[in-house]
Amino acid sequence: MHVCQPSKLSSNVNCPVCGQGFLIYAENGIHAGHPLNRRIIQHALRSHHAHSTSSSAHPSSTFHIPSWSGAQPFLASATLSDLLDTAL
Repeated sequence: MHVCQPSKLSSNVNCPVCGQGFLIYAENGIHAGHPLNRRIIQHALRSHHAHSTSSSAHPSSTFHIPSWSGAQPFLASATLSDLLDTAL
């Protein structure tokens, strides 16, 4: 599972439809830069645009890929990055 967070400063991956940048945080043992994982992430970002082509089609806060309906894990790195992003 990957945690995906919208970012204004830098990004690991961009949405192939609108170009919105995202930081990707991977769980232990999963490499976000692997080509297969990158394709899965881009497919999930593309699916957000089923009804809209603007960057507002994406969640405005941190979300999981693939989607997860259970308890959300806490990632300190994602929380700290969110604080830095909103401080600017």
